[in-house]
Amino acid sequence: MTQPSTRREMIARTGSALAWLSALGIPEFAWARQDGEELVTLTDYTNSFQIEASETTPRVRCVDLRTLTTWVTPNDQHYAFAQTRSPEVDAATYRLRVSGFVEKPLEFTLEQLQARKDRRDEAVTLECSGNSTRPNRMAGLLSNGVWTGVGLKSLLDEAGVKPEAREVLFLGLDMEREKKFQAGNREYQAPHGRSVHLLDALHPDTMLAFALNGQPIPRDQGFPVRLLVPGWYGMTQVKWLGRIEVLDRRYEGQHQVRNYLSLRSVETPDGPLWIDTSISKTRLKSLVARITRRRDGAGWQYRISGPAWGGQAPITAVEVAIDGGAWQRATIDALPDTARRLPSRGRYAWQLWSVTVPNLAPGTHTVVSRAIDAEGRVQPTKDARDAEIASGREDNSLWTREFRIDT
Repeated sequence: MTQPSTRREMIARTGSALAWLSALGIPEFAWARQDGEELVTLTDYTNSFQIEASETTPRVRCVDLRTLTTWVTPNDQHYAFAQTRSPEVDAATYRLRVSGFVEKPLEFTLEQLQARKDRRDEAVTLECSGNSTRPNRMAGLLSNGVWTGVGLKSLLDEAGVKPEAREVLFLGLDMEREKKFQAGNREYQAPHGRSVHLLDALHPDTMLAFALNGQPIPRDQGFPVRLLVPGWYGMTQVKWLGRIEVLDRRYEGQHQVRNYLSLRSVETPDGPLWIDTSISKTRLKSLVARITRRRDGAGWQYRISGPAWGGQAPITAVEVAIDGGAWQRATIDALPDTARRLPSRGRYAWQLWSVTVPNLAPGTHTVVSRAIDAEGRVQPTKDARDAEIASGREDNSLWTREFRIDT
């Protein structure tokens, strides 16, 4: 069957995103408030928090994590961040070109990509590497969705990668100002791009995505095609993808070697050595997103909830501490059946967790969560994280929340 090549055709065939997810067995309200539950005020949210922080360039939209009700983030709420102005792309004339150090340069229409045999769905949590707990962000550059696309490896195999190939460069159809190169009033522009090592490009989970939650990718998310490298921070997932160039050397664009870097500490016999490294894979992380309560007999039961994600090993536990007390084990919700049927069995999707505690006293309280993975790694405190990474990005340290109980 010919795949739809326009937004209208695809929406007509798939219906709404929620209907599509329901057909796949993903509950529409898998994380909704229960009957009788009421929200407890998180007092660390401020009036400076903005969902639509910028509507132009760079485009920024945050997610209000207090309102999470579904395992997937609806398309119109998915976080957005772009270094450039989001281009308008005509699906009918769109072409993706593969060239460089390949035996056979290739060109694909959107319809050809959608019709490839290795088309698949994958659940992936995306987080901006600059996601922070600053009042205007409140960790809202974070979303989870089910992406549809094709494997990048199959395209590169078809093109025939030459032996001297070292990196694969992904160039968007958006243009950015090259800040380093200016002469007088002249301004240089180049396509926004990022590259990954050839081995990462050939990883079986790396894909080219053209749908999100059963609908064409929204413009803010890179319509009609974007790169998706599951388990990596958002800056690698190049949107509005127009060209794939196989290189025999390192790509040195401004967002590769002059931005999105972190100083990392490497232990040596002479003490720690700090080296510049490119930001790449996501780090183990969790956070408290919401607190609710409902009456249980004469008292109250409080439910503390949030997501856990990232890291390069499976998350095996989430623990919660209230008012600096002992760590309590949270319950991690089972992934939807659909996620467990996906090629990577949902390993790149966030896990939703909760813990219930009774009868908290009126007044101000603190609560914090930490994730633990299968290799025994624990989400770090701020001091531990800062001892390993010197950067405003990749902040996966514990986020202590504050909340108030009036009665």
